[in-house]
Amino acid sequence: MNKVDLVIIGAGPAGLTSAIYASRSGYKTIVIEKSAPGGKMNNTHKIDNYPGLEGKEGWEFSMSFSAQAKNFGAKIIGGDVVEIKNLDSKDSKIVVLKNDIEYMCKTIIIATGLKPKKLEVVGYDKYFGKGISTCVVCDGAFYKGKDIAIIGGGNSAIEESLFVSDLVNKIYIINKFSEFNAEQITLNKLKGLKNIDFFYNTNVIKILGKNDKVSSIKIKNVNTKKEKEINISGIFTYIGWNAENFFIKDKEMLDKNGLLIIDKENMQTKYKGVFAAGDIVSKQFKQVTIATSEGTKSALEAVKYMNNL
Repeated sequence: MNKVDLVIIGAGPAGLTSAIYASRSGYKTIVIEKSAPGGKMNNTHKIDNYPGLEGKEGWEFSMSFSAQAKNFGAKIIGGDVVEIKNLDSKDSKIVVLKNDIEYMCKTIIIATGLKPKKLEVVGYDKYFGKGISTCVVCDGAFYKGKDIAIIGGGNSAIEESLFVSDLVNKIYIINKFSEFNAEQITLNKLKGLKNIDFFYNTNVIKILGKNDKVSSIKIKNVNTKKEKEINISGIFTYIGWNAENFFIKDKEMLDKNGLLIIDKENMQTKYKGVFAAGDIVSKQFKQVTIATSEGTKSALEAVKYMNNL
């Protein structure tokens, strides 16, 4: 069994910030991430509201955070955590990966964040990865000169529509609500473009395809009940998020939405030495700056815990 001081689960902004602070304190720190380090930052075109770093690409933040953590000695390991055990142990907690590799540690910081919600309509499962994606930044280039649909009514849907608007021929934005829950400055920019069609109070009711690829969507206005079929080559969904909590067996650690319950004073869960930070934590606002703040605080609390052992 591998032994370390601190295991951080998740390499988003909260997890990577925790790694920076913990490794600087001299403790043997690993970060376990099942995909690419950076979390949702990798799927964000530009981050304009991070103090002092306006307009940097999301991937630039990811690279910078990762490099800084590594420079201070943290190791970022690819892996899928399936269980955490011995949580009530003082200094012998165990993190189990999918390939049966185990890490024994003194402390754990959970920073797994959220994953995109699935659109519950006919055709989604069949065509996911064949014209359906949850990341414009990742896959938008495949639709140069083509028509696409973006489904959602929040900041992500609006920001990613703006990002890809110069690349594609036309964007149909499908919003099930009567207005957008997005920053007005970004929404105004989008409304000034000629290749955007907005559909309000509208649901997607079916996704259709030809030759094993998306070819159209069928939509329905919730007020008029009128249905319409739109020919498109790609669909991007931004309809919300689910907590990445599948490895947590003790459901008393979670609130009704599946988010971790913590003591906000010390970022600790119900178990001593088990902390949490970032979007996996129950809170009102979800921003990179908040995630990094929580990552800082959870790491300092973890260091304090280990110092007192």
